[in-house]
Amino acid sequence: MNDSYWINKQKQQLQFPQVTKELDTNIVIIGGGLCGLSSAYYLSKAKEDIIVLEAEEIGRGASGRNTGKVTSQHGLIYRHLLESYDKHFARLYYHANEEAITSIEEIIQEHGIDCDFHRCDTMLYTNDDVQIAQLQDEYQVYLDLHIPCTYVEKQPTPFAMKAGLIMHYQAVYDPYAYACGLAKVLRDAGVSLYEHSSVSDLQEEADGSYTLLCNNQRIHAKKVILATQFPILDHGHFYFARMRCDQETILLCDYHGEDCTALSIDTPMRSWNSIRDGILIGGNSGKSGQQDSSDLQEMLKEVAQSSSIGDVKAGWSNSDYISFDHIPFIGKLDKHNENLLFASGFSKWGNTSANIAGKLLCAHALGKRSQYRVIFTPQRMSDIFSLPFVKENLNVAYEFIKGKFKHPDDQYPDIGEGKLVQIDDHTYGVYRDEEEILHIVDVTCPHLGCVCHFNAMDKTWDCPCHGSRFSYTGELIKGPATYRLHRYGEGFNEIDPHIID
Repeated sequence: MNDSYWINKQKQQLQFPQVTKELDTNIVIIGGGLCGLSSAYYLSKAKEDIIVLEAEEIGRGASGRNTGKVTSQHGLIYRHLLESYDKHFARLYYHANEEAITSIEEIIQEHGIDCDFHRCDTMLYTNDDVQIAQLQDEYQVYLDLHIPCTYVEKQPTPFAMKAGLIMHYQAVYDPYAYACGLAKVLRDAGVSLYEHSSVSDLQEEADGSYTLLCNNQRIHAKKVILATQFPILDHGHFYFARMRCDQETILLCDYHGEDCTALSIDTPMRSWNSIRDGILIGGNSGKSGQQDSSDLQEMLKEVAQSSSIGDVKAGWSNSDYISFDHIPFIGKLDKHNENLLFASGFSKWGNTSANIAGKLLCAHALGKRSQYRVIFTPQRMSDIFSLPFVKENLNVAYEFIKGKFKHPDDQYPDIGEGKLVQIDDHTYGVYRDEEEILHIVDVTCPHLGCVCHFNAMDKTWDCPCHGSRFSYTGELIKGPATYRLHRYGEGFNEIDPHIID
């Protein structure tokens, strides 16, 4: 998988050991991205005995692959919250995100984390006459909620726009540098962090504690926090049916214009963020494994036509889970269990949501109250059987069936190409590397059995149903799957037993 600009420019990357022996702790945090690290930070402040387990390397997942926006401006979210809930709910959501920005800034200043954090304005914009009314409605909600803002028309930008809504005093930073800095703070505070330590099993004991299997070693903990972007356990709650996994392409280009941090509300969506070494352009956004390649070509066309944007210097993809009401799930996996917590569904706003989650999960673990708990509770039912819920799960069913009736090729791929190939009456994914070695894997996703699609940019196999990603050799990159893809000759993949048990 292609590394992001942020990861590539980090010169001194931290390294942490693997789990090699049996461990006991009060709280184990599974996931070493910003959510897991933020949870660990606040729990360490409370002097809790904790360990952090990362399946790959700290911060190299979605946390180190985003555009670096630290903002409370999350698309047309506030009008939606006002219509779906009420004014108090919308105001609490705004204040939770504003507190997160301030908290991140304070952490950076207190610990001297070098991540280029700086305050700036952000903007929603449209170049579509039809969408102007939507933007104006959002502006009125901003005024009603006392959100500092300015409505503008036709500003000098690298993109075409007819109207924009500016939210003042937001921020941007280097997310990977921040994650590494936070990990160093935790290490210096005596917190045990482990890399290349994937959890393969998790069992509840009779006393309510948990035993985890990690690198064939047992870990005993009173409480577990799942900070894995998507919960690796479900226990019949069907969280995988209450979210979708969206993936977008991010391009780093040369840039010679005014600073800008903006997001379109048009289709196709575009995200813009000028940084020290150019400008980050996000687009080609769609459900994981189902992106429209024509949008990527349109992005490249826009770059070529802009007088202020130069050559493409790098490109990568990033993915995140979108809840159907666009509000993260933060809290108890099961309403009757205080010892198993999770956070997911950050809806592409993980930089602020991870900090919110860290505070809330800490409060849950310590039995403390929070005014924001009611907003983010996973037990809310507003999304169940909503129109997005029905449409998304019809799409999952369609992709599942379509994958089973695909007609695989009978020709092996060229160098650098991946394709579905029929071998011994079974469908395999085949990738030919630069040395002309064929990597053959069973592309039936072990989460729920959908057939994975090849991602040509990152050279990965991506599940179009729930967003699991695997390397071309079959190694698990991200869940909800918890197992790698079997290679040819190892037998067929089996469905994950952690989904319903």
